[in-house]
Amino acid sequence: MSTKEPYSEAEIAKWNSEDLRNAWLAWVDSIDLSKPVKSRETGEDVIIPKKRVIAQAEMSPIVRGIFARWERLDSKGRLRAWEDLQEATKDAMSDILPACVQCGECCRKGGPVLHLEDLDLLRTERIPWSALYTIRSGEPVASPDGSGIFFLVDERIKLREKEGSRECIFLDPETDLCTIYEDRPMECRAQSCWDRKSYQELENQPYLTRRDLFGHIDVLWDVIEAHRLRCGFEKLYELLRLLKNEQSREKASEIAGKIIELVSYENHFRLFMADQLNIPSDVLELVFGRPLEKLLKLFGYRVKTEGDTKFLEVLGEEQPKT
Repeated sequence: MSTKEPYSEAEIAKWNSEDLRNAWLAWVDSIDLSKPVKSRETGEDVIIPKKRVIAQAEMSPIVRGIFARWERLDSKGRLRAWEDLQEATKDAMSDILPACVQCGECCRKGGPVLHLEDLDLLRTERIPWSALYTIRSGEPVASPDGSGIFFLVDERIKLREKEGSRECIFLDPETDLCTIYEDRPMECRAQSCWDRKSYQELENQPYLTRRDLFGHIDVLWDVIEAHRLRCGFEKLYELLRLLKNEQSREKASEIAGKIIELVSYENHFRLFMADQLNIPSDVLELVFGRPLEKLLKLFGYRVKTEGDTKFLEVLGEEQPKT
């Protein structure tokens, strides 16, 4: 199960409590947890995150007792305690408890999608509107299991992730706790890594959309519709498809110019309308969705400006996250 070389009795005898914990965490980190185990609650096969293994093991009276008495043990006692610690951890790996241990792993897999039931959290501002963004119909998103990218059929509104990661903005990295736990969205309340059924049942619940938020504001809704018609992702995607398949250098340059024109117009549209309608800059991605400029990077391009000239630049091999 573990690829880490065993420690000798002499090495273990020299450890203080902090050394013990570090060695234990290193041992857990060396274990392959890619194979599913049976959930005690449902009998289904589930993959246990390492942080959950650690959190669940720390709840064990055996593990707590080992750490509590470590400094008083002699060398033989420490060796036995180390072996007992590994066995107790293996038990945590093979028998997942049907309860949340607040390890934060669910929160590191992307911000939750909001449902209609969550609308009151926004109306009462228990969740700030600036914490949201819209993924429009047809746009690319990362699959929940991280296996690739697919295109949404219907619109979704999500909580933001931290820059450069898929971690929810409301996860405290120091404590692994949710900072809006009492007011967390419906999807978060249904999360359970030991039972996917309750989470999957949410697919039958109506999702929150921008029409639910802004449909009663005629002027704003007309602008949102105009943006959809003029700056829809499908326009960008079609141009990217044509560019990928074009063999002629001259025609490819022409298509690149159209992409630059579309992205530039979309940027101008959202900034102009934000100014005209007094839309705060931190809610623009909720009102209009992700900028085409940001989506363009998902396909390995960006619009670069040098002086008065704009051109389409190919990014490096490493692609940004969705």
